[in-house]
Amino acid sequence: MNNIANWLTMHIKDNVSDLTDLQLIKIKFGIECLLSEASKTIIYILFFSFLSLTTEFLVAFLFFTAIRVFAGGYHEETYWRCFITSLLFLGSCIFLGLSLNITIYGKIAIIIFSAIIAYIFSPVDHPNKPIISEQRRKKLKYLSIGVIIMLGLIGINLSSVYSNIAILAILVESISLILGYMKKKYVYH
Repeated sequence: MNNIANWLTMHIKDNVSDLTDLQLIKIKFGIECLLSEASKTIIYILFFSFLSLTTEFLVAFLFFTAIRVFAGGYHEETYWRCFITSLLFLGSCIFLGLSLNITIYGKIAIIIFSAIIAYIFSPVDHPNKPIISEQRRKKLKYLSIGVIIMLGLIGINLSSVYSNIAILAILVESISLILGYMKKKYVYH
C-alpha cells in the first residue's frame, strides 16, 4: 500500500505544480487509507461470499462503518493486524447474530448502552489524524449518538437474523470505542 501510495503521490506531484509538502503528505495518507480499506473490503466480501454470507456481511459492515465514520474507534498499527481485528469484529457480529435470538428488549438495551458509550467516549480519533477542535469533537459526539439511535431503529425493524447482526454491529462498534479510548490513553500517551 505504501509503495502504491508513494507512486501515485509522486505522479500527482509531477502533474500538479503548486502543492506543498504538507498537502502531498495528506494526499499520500488519504491514498493509503483508501487503498487499505478498499482492499480489505474486497477480501472480506470474497471471504463471506465463499461462506454464503454476503448479505449478512453487508449488513454488519454497513451498520459498523456508518457509526465508525463519526465515532471513530479502535485502531491497529499495521494493515494485517487491522485486517484480522476487523474480520474478528465483523465475523463475531455475523456468527453471533446467526446463533443468538435477541429479544426486542435486549435490542433496545443494546442501543441504549451503545448510545451511552458513544456519549462517554466518542469520538475516538486516529493517532495519525487527531481531532483538535472541541467544537468538531462535540459535533461528532452528537452525530455518533444520533446515528446509533437511527440505525438501531432501522436494525430493530429488519428481519430476525439481519436485525440481530445489525444490533450486534452497533454493540461491537461501541465496544470498539472503549478499546480505542483505552489504547489511546494508555498506549499512545
